[in-house]
Amino acid sequence: MRTKKLRWLVGVSALALGRLGAGGSLLAQEPVARGASSSAPVAAQVTGASAKPAPVAAESKAPAMTDRPEEEKAVRAVGETFIKAYNAGDAMAVAALFSEDAEMVDENGGRIKGRPTIQAFFDAMFRERKGAKIEIALESLAFLGPEVAKEEGHTRVKPAEKEASDSVRRYSVLFVKQGGKWLYSSVHEDDEPALAHHERLKELEWMLGDWVDETTDSTVHANCHWSPDKNFLLRDFTIHVQGQSVMTVAQRIGWDPLTKQIKSWFFDSEGGYGEGYWTRDGKQWFIKSSGVLPDGRTASATNVLTRVGPHSARWASIQRTVGGHVVPNQQEYVMVRRPPPPRTQVEPR
Repeated sequence: MRTKKLRWLVGVSALALGRLGAGGSLLAQEPVARGASSSAPVAAQVTGASAKPAPVAAESKAPAMTDRPEEEKAVRAVGETFIKAYNAGDAMAVAALFSEDAEMVDENGGRIKGRPTIQAFFDAMFRERKGAKIEIALESLAFLGPEVAKEEGHTRVKPAEKEASDSVRRYSVLFVKQGGKWLYSSVHEDDEPALAHHERLKELEWMLGDWVDETTDSTVHANCHWSPDKNFLLRDFTIHVQGQSVMTVAQRIGWDPLTKQIKSWFFDSEGGYGEGYWTRDGKQWFIKSSGVLPDGRTASATNVLTRVGPHSARWASIQRTVGGHVVPNQQEYVMVRRPPPPRTQVEPR
């Protein structure tokens, strides 16, 4: 049982490597989140937003940014129409706002060119992310010529699923005037550099609290809380076998501004250490982890963390290696969040 529980702890904590039986070791793997973040469609990013976006709607009340108020009003109206079409899931109406040879470029350099391709892209995205809503916070607008304008700002896409996090992006749009209409000619998006690290970690906020996986003779307890500066999530794991503490793991989860990805670091009580990169795909997080065992051997793994419900999560460890050798047998466990202790009632005097 100790081997089984240590294997679980190793997997959940990321790279905390526990001893197997007569001294064998295995690597803890962390889930990597896919989807909602960097892998979100360009369209969704073209419509993300800042921490507190000011929707483009009601532009008529917004103060003028240029000395061409009528043209500015017409350009702003394109954004209003985009929001309505996007929120209605109308790919044809969205594509109609782009010029025939328009292009969209995401933060990774991926390109989508031509109105038909753009319409197909939005159509597929709306089917996959049904019910998603977008907000746009316009920051600047400038006319570069009689029929060319540039707009910059932030977007926020709100998924329909309550447990999924918002997708926030910075965008830059080049407009052209054709046939008396202002149209999107080029749309570029990027990660929001000004977004606080705390904001980037909010999609993992559901992990806060005390969690437990308990059997007749062993228990794994995990506690997750914010660091004092709220820039990191701190997780502490403790495993007890027959009432005795046999291993602890400390994990710190934060935003890596270099790789622009959620990253975690962990250290176990036996001297092992490692790191993992997180990627989300809906309710699942995939964590690619690598580290060093107490005896100096290297280890790697992929952990899959699935949010089953508001107070339960499933963890699975796959693709594990230790010292260059594959470790067989996928492991899977379920943790349950402990309810908060009841408040002590104070009798009135």
